[in-house]
Amino acid sequence: MIPARHKGFRIFRASGRAVAAAAGALVLALGGSVLGAPPAAAVSADFEYQVRPKADPYEDVPGTEITFDAAAGERSLLWSRYFSVEPVSALSSGDNIGNTFAIRCRNADGTALPTGTEAGSYWAANLVPPGETRLDSALRWLFIAPADGSYTCRLSIVSYSSIIKNGRTVTMRVPAGAELARKTYSSMSRWTLLAGSGTVVDRGTTVSTGGSTNTPTDENIIVYQDAALSTCMAESSICAGGTAAHTHTTAETWVEAQPKNPDGALCGGPIKGPVSRWNITNAKHHQTAANTLRLTKSQLGGCTQIRMTLKVRNVDGNPLNIHDGYATDTLAATHGVAYSY
Repeated sequence: MIPARHKGFRIFRASGRAVAAAAGALVLALGGSVLGAPPAAAVSADFEYQVRPKADPYEDVPGTEITFDAAAGERSLLWSRYFSVEPVSALSSGDNIGNTFAIRCRNADGTALPTGTEAGSYWAANLVPPGETRLDSALRWLFIAPADGSYTCRLSIVSYSSIIKNGRTVTMRVPAGAELARKTYSSMSRWTLLAGSGTVVDRGTTVSTGGSTNTPTDENIIVYQDAALSTCMAESSICAGGTAAHTHTTAETWVEAQPKNPDGALCGGPIKGPVSRWNITNAKHHQTAANTLRLTKSQLGGCTQIRMTLKVRNVDGNPLNIHDGYATDTLAATHGVAYSY
């Protein structure tokens, strides 16, 4: 692995056959332009690893590591591209594989960030064969340097399943092409749904959760709000209320931005982002719902701020759990980012 030290934009990418196939599905528009520029380097090929019986520890994906200097409080937008996973050999119905994709950051010397420091975020979903043969993730997160120093961030993954027993093994592959990118923008802010703030959403109801206030300084504004969701199936150990009468939860998620001033005065009503629909079956179990709202300062009606909220609606099926707090290594579950350019 070849680390890069850079104060601005930097991408590391592994070259290979998967790039062209994944590009159409995973290209993200950031900063007003499509991130389709050639990578800074091509340093690794396909990465194979074993499914585990439990969801730890993570496997670091070779070639996705970036190293950079940052002043205390300096903010960096980090996002993944072409980060997917697939089984090496075909799986049968019932061979469901849980997968957690992550951005993870540490000090450049390999030591952990200070205790309690948010160190990354994750994207999770089950692979459900035979209908699914690959999962494509979309990670985005805002790193805030806890002190003046040098930091290293990377893409990681862990795959796990109850089928790993009695000597059975399953090999997974991250196809060549996984990238981690970094860039800084103006008025960057983030929020994380803190532990104890999550909730279970009953069928037919909508909740507002998380959120923060951002003061955009440039004309174009982007808001991300990504929700870690699970269906509350019958006898779930995660959340209550599920019954065998339903085998899924259908959910809708979107971002809502309310223009406001520091004194609390509002400028008109909230601006609603695109609505995404998710069908989380018992086999799928969990899903990270990624939501994006794009707007401009001219839409704020003269207000100087926006108050951003994540909306989650349970359309049908069993109750829906919104995960809060952090996973292992202080990785944010439900979280959001806003910035302008």
